[in-house]
Amino acid sequence: MFSYVQFFSKDDLSVGYNLTMAEKRIKEISEGNKPTEIDRVVELWHIRRLFKENCRLQQWTDEEFNQLKAKVDGFDNIIAQFFNQIKPDDIRKEYESLQWGYKKNFWEIIDSFKLYNIIGKEILKEIVADNPSNLHDVLSCKGLVEKFKGTIRDVLLNDNKSAELLLEEYTKKRDQHESQLFFPSNLTIADKEQIIDNYLDCDEPNINYVKLILQVKNSYDGIKLSPQTRLKVEKLASKINDDFWKNNSGAAFHWSTDIYFTDKAEQALDVSFDDTCNNIKYTYSVKYIEGCNNIQRIGNCASYFGWLNEHWLLNLVNKPRETNTIEQILIDTGRFSYQTNSLFQQKNWLALYQLHGYNNVLKKLNSSFETELKQFYEIYLKDEFGYPGLAISFPREDYSALEKCRILCPELDNVVKQYNVFVENDDIDNDLIRLSSPVKVEDGKSLFTNKYYELEDGNNELCFILWDLFGASNSLLSYVEPFKEKNYHSLVDLLQNEDKVLYNNYQDFQKPNIDRLIDKSIISIDDDGSLHITNDKRIGVLKELWEYGVCSYWHYDEPEQQYLDELCAKGWVTKDGHLLSKPERDYFSYYLDNSKFTNGPALRNHYAHGSNPPADDENTHMEVYLVFLRLLTIIIIKIYDDLWLARKAIAINGTKKREKTLATRNEKM
Repeated sequence: MFSYVQFFSKDDLSVGYNLTMAEKRIKEISEGNKPTEIDRVVELWHIRRLFKENCRLQQWTDEEFNQLKAKVDGFDNIIAQFFNQIKPDDIRKEYESLQWGYKKNFWEIIDSFKLYNIIGKEILKEIVADNPSNLHDVLSCKGLVEKFKGTIRDVLLNDNKSAELLLEEYTKKRDQHESQLFFPSNLTIADKEQIIDNYLDCDEPNINYVKLILQVKNSYDGIKLSPQTRLKVEKLASKINDDFWKNNSGAAFHWSTDIYFTDKAEQALDVSFDDTCNNIKYTYSVKYIEGCNNIQRIGNCASYFGWLNEHWLLNLVNKPRETNTIEQILIDTGRFSYQTNSLFQQKNWLALYQLHGYNNVLKKLNSSFETELKQFYEIYLKDEFGYPGLAISFPREDYSALEKCRILCPELDNVVKQYNVFVENDDIDNDLIRLSSPVKVEDGKSLFTNKYYELEDGNNELCFILWDLFGASNSLLSYVEPFKEKNYHSLVDLLQNEDKVLYNNYQDFQKPNIDRLIDKSIISIDDDGSLHITNDKRIGVLKELWEYGVCSYWHYDEPEQQYLDELCAKGWVTKDGHLLSKPERDYFSYYLDNSKFTNGPALRNHYAHGSNPPADDENTHMEVYLVFLRLLTIIIIKIYDDLWLARKAIAINGTKKREKTLATRNEKM
């Protein structure tokens, strides 16, 4: 076991253990026992970082903490003096003697105290050329990299694996605790492309990094790849993938989905699952569909087909919580990639076939989905809410699939542009539409400036609370006597099903997490020591934040709204006034263009900008047309939701937000 103090982050579970060891080390040094070995000196660096982050044990008084901190402030001199005395010829020996977990700190200390004179260029070159992790550690030290930029540039140009370091910095998604990498200023854009090109020519390029190269975004201060290099990457990625499956060197998981629309169904929807072949079967009733009016036929997409949840948040988006353990290891880690797990693929293929089958049924009923959607948007929204939407251009039935795509694609942005004009001007005027700037779907506005409350990026406190409450199967807090064998999925699952979950049955290492939830009044402890959920409605809010990363504020009653306002005041969530929530905007961006994500189909680019589609195949174009139709339907349903919520807000309490717009709207409604 590593018997030295280590600092990973102030939120790491090992902080308490390391502080206990740190207290002993501080006492030893105060008694005159200064370290004489490099491991013990680097340990002081970790103790210093613990106190810089104001980490402390609960039993320390303020006076004790300040006394310890004052002693730690003197560690800089001890560290600098020790390193200054290392002779250049001994640098490599000292470095190699370090514990593995301390090697990175060796370079951090040299860089922090600017002790560049203790190391020669050749010694540095030998050390970083020995092991890719050594080079990685050096590249995290900006000053050191620039001081030895000539040496480091030579190493990068002559090591094929250095491409992986470039991709890690410029393309790979970085964990919040991962260090930024710095590259020498004399490493040019052409040098970086050459490094990438060399990697593509090496004997065994890693497919995961080849995929990251596919996602490189051209940047004049990062990496810029020519079309020739990009084509080379595409061909190599395809070859590696084909070779993998040809050699059958992996295990495959198969699943299938069957969809039936029948007039023999006894109920509106029947879902069955055959676990022997991982097959799920959906059976939809034609008689039910026949009995639906126009409003219900469009509303079926939300509830009957399950595209949206009860608060009208889109279920079809990728949800990180739906990514299983194996996928978390294998999933695309590109910084500019939209994470598409297997369940995301299943949901959206299902939606594609639902819409295809639904349209066929409606045609047999002397209608079509396009007809129903047009009527809903142009007639129902006007009659019900006074919304003056302009006509949507739908393609004729006899048009080719490619022609249908080219006609429908621009309508997505046009419908959102109309709604933006309505939000801003309380009317839709052809001249205003003509003179207004182009609007992308992702920029659509809501009537509310606080339509959604979304998780604040980088807020660890709420993330820890959510993990404690809803963490995966057999999580830290659901595994407690006498319920260990019941395999509850989460603490909330446990507390909602058991009455006698006793605080004292938790181990000491679990109790700080329970204490945090008690302190935040999320769970409570009775006189007999049993734990209970304090407020079920608040748990509902937190669960939606956990699953979707967002709550639709106006779908909640006043107590839940007040709770969301409290979370916002703490800086745990932030307000958003778009028509679509952030996960929904990302979903549309993934499908429509590559401005944010580089791994999507970029359908807008292919069908609306005059470029050639990726394939000249009628079936492929028809699939794309159904995607466009689905996206347009979602937009129109979200507009309906916004108008309905605006009317609800006015009816209940006037409106606290967007008073002028909604007060004017009330006269029409």
